[in-house]
Amino acid sequence: MTMQSKRIFSIGNRYLIAYLTFLSSFAPLSTDMYLPALPAMAENLATSDELVSYSMTSFFLIYALSTLFWGPLSDKYGRRLILLAGSAIYILSCLVIALTDSIWMLLMMRGLQAIGCAAASAMSLAIIKDVLRGQFMEKIVSFMQAAHVLAPMCAPVIGGAMLYFVDWRGVFWVQALCGLLALCGAFCLRETARNKQSLSLGESFLRIRLVLGNAKFRRPFILFSAMAMPFMAYLAVSSFVYQVQFGLSPQAFSLFFALNAAVSLGAPLAHVYCFSRSPKRRLISLELLIMTISGFAMVFLASLNAWLFALLMLPLTFCGSAMRPPSTVILMEAHPHDNGTVAALIQCGGLLFASFSMFLAALDFWPNPVFAIGLIASFTSLACFLAWQKIKTSA
Repeated sequence: MTMQSKRIFSIGNRYLIAYLTFLSSFAPLSTDMYLPALPAMAENLATSDELVSYSMTSFFLIYALSTLFWGPLSDKYGRRLILLAGSAIYILSCLVIALTDSIWMLLMMRGLQAIGCAAASAMSLAIIKDVLRGQFMEKIVSFMQAAHVLAPMCAPVIGGAMLYFVDWRGVFWVQALCGLLALCGAFCLRETARNKQSLSLGESFLRIRLVLGNAKFRRPFILFSAMAMPFMAYLAVSSFVYQVQFGLSPQAFSLFFALNAAVSLGAPLAHVYCFSRSPKRRLISLELLIMTISGFAMVFLASLNAWLFALLMLPLTFCGSAMRPPSTVILMEAHPHDNGTVAALIQCGGLLFASFSMFLAALDFWPNPVFAIGLIASFTSLACFLAWQKIKTSA
């Protein structure tokens, strides 16, 4: 099954995928675009670098938890209303940040921005689940995944270029414009939630427990959420690995990082064009096995030099990124109803495991950061591989 026959997007269904891809990239656009402006923000607001950096770390936690708020609400009130509300909140927060002279107001509005951003991201996946099925769904999720990887690569470059023409406040004016585009798109959207729930608010949020009570969803949900850990551990400490442990320059680090990012970007596209017709469950088993082997090899070998570390990281990145489209489709098909709640849980689960992994990798009791990444990757992948064999057997 492909797209529903009725027009879902008033300017044409073919533009709907571009709109949903834009929504799915809201989180990296909201964080990475203003990274180059952080020092200027600290100076302009007369505060410390650490306090300004809290606007980044707090964003992700609030964003992850907010998806659990918007998902059940969208099952009760519909996707369109949630998108309208979330976009309006996002625009308001961006405008206040652009005008404020207080670090505390900035931090508070960044929390509000995360809440609005969560609505956009959660609804993008919920709408996909509403209107698509089968291989077409998997293909679109793959393209969205590629865009989700591309956005954090491009956003800092865009933000840095903007600083030649405007100050840091201009970055948030541009983010407000992105929110306005999301709002306009929401007005063009026809409601896709076919059977809104006639439940009280409390009963709507209790649907989270009902979805998690479905073992066909819960078991792979925990497994696939945990598979965000290896790559996020790498993101947390990769700069220390290349520049401190291996003594490379920032420029050399950026080249190694770009190589890994390119693999992460290419993996979902490779899945579409090379592996999409392969049995998903076998393919995931193979990818988990490769990640397990690469993780253990990293523990014992990757500390020798930067190139060996980079080469052992590539299969971890490729398999983890290629796994996301089929695993997302498996999760969305595991529970036939409560599409908004299912989409919210998928978003939240990966983010929570990712945050835990970044915290774990940054602890100072590891012998070195390469060992931390390898140990997290190997044991996470092995545990998920064994759990996946059990899930496949019981399916």
